[in-house]
Amino acid sequence: MSYQTLVSRRPANGPSRLSPHLITSHLVKSMLAVGLLGLSALTGARAETLTTWDIWNYPAQDALMKKTVAQFEQQNPGVKLDRSVHANADTRIPLKLSLTSGEGPQVAQVNQGGGDMGALVNEKLLYPLDDYAKVYHWEQRFPASILKRNRWSDHNDFGDGHLYGVASLGEMVGLYYNKKILDQAGIPVPKDMDQFQAALAKLQQQGIAPLMLGLLDSNGGPHLLMMLWQDQIDSHDRQKLDDLVYGKGGTFLDAKLLKAVTLMKQWADKGYYFPGYQGIGNDDAATLFQNGQAAFFISGTWYMGQLQENKDIHFADLPPFAGVKSPLMVGGTDLPFSITSTAKTQAQRDIAAKFIDYLVSDAMAEGWLEAGFLPASADKNIKLPAGNPLLAEVYRVWMNVNAYDGLGHYIDWATPTMIDALKENVQLLLAGKESPQQLTEKLDQNYQQYIKTLKH
Repeated sequence: MSYQTLVSRRPANGPSRLSPHLITSHLVKSMLAVGLLGLSALTGARAETLTTWDIWNYPAQDALMKKTVAQFEQQNPGVKLDRSVHANADTRIPLKLSLTSGEGPQVAQVNQGGGDMGALVNEKLLYPLDDYAKVYHWEQRFPASILKRNRWSDHNDFGDGHLYGVASLGEMVGLYYNKKILDQAGIPVPKDMDQFQAALAKLQQQGIAPLMLGLLDSNGGPHLLMMLWQDQIDSHDRQKLDDLVYGKGGTFLDAKLLKAVTLMKQWADKGYYFPGYQGIGNDDAATLFQNGQAAFFISGTWYMGQLQENKDIHFADLPPFAGVKSPLMVGGTDLPFSITSTAKTQAQRDIAAKFIDYLVSDAMAEGWLEAGFLPASADKNIKLPAGNPLLAEVYRVWMNVNAYDGLGHYIDWATPTMIDALKENVQLLLAGKESPQQLTEKLDQNYQQYIKTLKH
């Protein structure tokens, strides 16, 4: 999920699960084969109403969802969806309280991680989706690394076991670049990290701000650190990072992380960041970059809609370090949709699953693309909208990264307090008040203290 949601997303103690035999694949398939939950039985009977919660309140998102709800109801006579739009914060404590009271939605977007999804699973407030995943082929349509983010085992293992959510939108952190600025400076688009660093140096020599960065609200710095670390990790060698993030153990005293942090500090010392970056927020940094104030900007696809207004701006994966053929790329998905405990009947759960499948369908993916958003699915045959080259570039990178299972992590998932450790120590590093070695040590101390709590 995008940066503003990356808070306290770690396992709670001991998620419990409903017994899988309650929803068998045979039963689900049989019901779907005759029309979801035997909708014919609803003809002449009372309509089935489901309450849904989502956070898609941007005008383009809201318009698409209104259209989607109307189409789903039209295609499923007897079904009524009572959609409610909420702030992102509502997917956390307010959602939990609503479900605990028994009056919450049957379908809801749920924040990933232990503090939110893990806690809801632990209190039996979400239903496992494994059998629906088989019926709707979600495991074939989405890379394992995406679904893994919504899995919880019976033994409190984050990233393993039962599936509890499926997301409709994807996101990643990559390299935006202003082609006009590069052309005027006589610099080709860099293909590897050595070329990228040479471009930064040449731009700085010409008096052009090489790299936009906003550190005030602490978003940009941690993202840059994550990218420089994971850009050194080949996808086939991702297990150590996966284990670290999913709470299985490991260490932040990693040579590649130290190299990433050292490089961040060197770039600051060489004056590669936009002047005054310490007092600029990430949103303001995006606006400055949009207005042609720097050549490069390492940030997320959530700025794509804004940055596409400048036709000189393009998107690519961060140029890889030497010897890395398929580097990880920081990213994830929007909040996934889950079926909650207020879906009391099999009929409600079947409708809920069918609606979730509709939200992650190819037709919905095309709708997202038309609206200027990145769908979570990766389909090489999907129709890309004309007149939006930046979106096309983003989607091609998304397909490529998912093809080699290269979607990495927001590393603050590693502990409930890692986000605070990242914010504080990246700022200290770039202010010259902390060394790269000290930063990695403090991140590791945070992690090891948390791992100890999981063993009790």
